[in-house]
Amino acid sequence: MIEKITKNNDNSREPDLHPIEKIIEKLDYYRSFFGKVQDLSDEEFENLQKDISKCFTLKVGSSTYEPPKRLVRISNNNRILKAKGKELNYLTDISQLLAPPIDCCNFGRCNIPKQQVLYCATSEAGAYWEIRPQKGDVITISHFELKPGVKVNTFIVKKDVTENPEIKSKLHEVYYLLEEFFEEIYSLRISRDRPRDYLFSGQISSDQLFYPFVSELNFDAILYPSVQRKKYGWNVAIRNELILEKYNLIGVETRFILNEYADLDHTTEDVTTDQMIGSFGTEAFDFQNGKILYDEEKANKAFEIFRMLQIGEGKQVRNEQEGLPKNILFNCTPQNFKKETKIGVSKRLGRNGKINVVYQDGKRIDNVKYKKVKSDIELGKCRITKY
Repeated sequence: MIEKITKNNDNSREPDLHPIEKIIEKLDYYRSFFGKVQDLSDEEFENLQKDISKCFTLKVGSSTYEPPKRLVRISNNNRILKAKGKELNYLTDISQLLAPPIDCCNFGRCNIPKQQVLYCATSEAGAYWEIRPQKGDVITISHFELKPGVKVNTFIVKKDVTENPEIKSKLHEVYYLLEEFFEEIYSLRISRDRPRDYLFSGQISSDQLFYPFVSELNFDAILYPSVQRKKYGWNVAIRNELILEKYNLIGVETRFILNEYADLDHTTEDVTTDQMIGSFGTEAFDFQNGKILYDEEKANKAFEIFRMLQIGEGKQVRNEQEGLPKNILFNCTPQNFKKETKIGVSKRLGRNGKINVVYQDGKRIDNVKYKKVKSDIELGKCRITKY
């Protein structure tokens, strides 16, 4: 059986393709593992993983430097705070809105273990479909907006294969064979308790996003159709360290989940659950220290009241009227936030002031001039530990 789609040692020349029947044989061999990868022994799994990474010298799809302008992510407060041994509450660290710590990153649709990829949807409804919060959950919805003029090199996975393609060459034929295979692996339904079954899309995405060294040609993100919504909506997987460089975090909202809706139409833009009629949020962030800022008195009272109503014996009764929102958002942004942000570190220190910083990957730089790391601080890549 062939090892690679092409016979080339590298991608510097025109692809020298194996015979079509050999390529089909290889793809069908891979298909025989769909839904069964989790059951392989560790040795069998590692061999298959290496084989996949080596095989796809050609990858099909389109790309763009203009990704979705808005992204939405849902974080489950119950799981995040329980893992840290903390009581359920609203989230206060920006890191809690992002990808899990590296050691907690398992296989996903677009990543392999120990790779931090942030998964978002392009709509609020899409985020609900992906996370599927349940009764009793407290969730945080994060809203991101693309920074003006910023480019994000994004690989796009097609929703559907080309119907009745016009094949003019062997390369065309291979292209459509791979197009069909990619559509299958990115729309394969995977159970959460079988993460290794993500191997095909996870490994190929990893090679797109991280392989093998940092380059301007590397993809920053992958745009792929939502499996949960039967490919109706879109999701984005972006390298975690790039999200605050490419997008502005413009607001977060804490919601309290009641019952899930049954038999929900996957094409609707309604969310998947009922929730408390009230929620609270903020638009204030301290990126230098990685904090979400609230008017704490308001936020503490709001959390206590809505949590009590969520898990209490009474049942919410809606009096729905056209034109009125189902949810009332209470703004807990600190009143003095704008005033505080104007008096920043740069004014207190000056451009040549010395500081210590720590980066997201744990790298520390001590006694560095503020002006040398100013842009990294503003982008959230690192935070000040001492000045």
